Amino acid sequence: MTKKSGKLSDSSNTQLFVYGLDEAGKPKGARFPATEMDTVLPVVTTLKLEFCQPCSDEVASLGMKLPVGRIYARGKAFIPNIKRDLYDKLLAALASCKEAEDRARTEQTAAAAAAREGGSGLEQAPAEAAILPPLASGLPQNWQSIAAGNMILAHEGPGEGWWEAIVIARDNEIVTLRYRDYPKVPKFERHISTIALINPRPA
Repeated sequence: MTKKSGKLSDSSNTQLFVYGLDEAGKPKGARFPATEMDTVLPVVTTLKLEFCQPCSDEVASLGMKLPVGRIYARGKAFIPNIKRDLYDKLLAALASCKEAEDRARTEQTAAAAAAREGGSGLEQAPAEAAILPPLASGLPQNWQSIAAGNMILAHEGPGEGWWEAIVIARDNEIVTLRYRDYPKVPKFERHISTIALINPRPA
């Protein structure tokens, strides 16, 4: 089990890790400054790669072993092939983050159910005491925690439905978005009250 220190290094915590398989099934990966997210995400989407930011010390350590990526003019990117061993270790570390998140969510749900029953006679702990780890998949747990890099659902209009969108920036209650599957569509803004969470935590 990965031991978390609770505080990631400043250098790794400001990085965006990109990884995935090319058309031949070979692993690729690179790291970019998180400040370049607005430029990187459309390219990543086009190449059908995944991205993440550190959710544990192990993910941060492995991610910093990825080569530095580059984005050139006209949307071309330098995301080189990486060793299969590094790719597999990164996937395993991200899976550990997801398992820890699921375990914490299950424990919170069980505790909430026990509190509702109220038959144990034990003093109920305040809700503020429950501290959950960040979502490894880039899905915010509530509207207040929405930040750049998260994926949410945006409503296009009557009859158009909801579509996956990536948060590019947030200014108080206004978020700047870009559709995940349509990188050529211009960026747009929404109030946080008008967007939906893909996988919110249980209340």
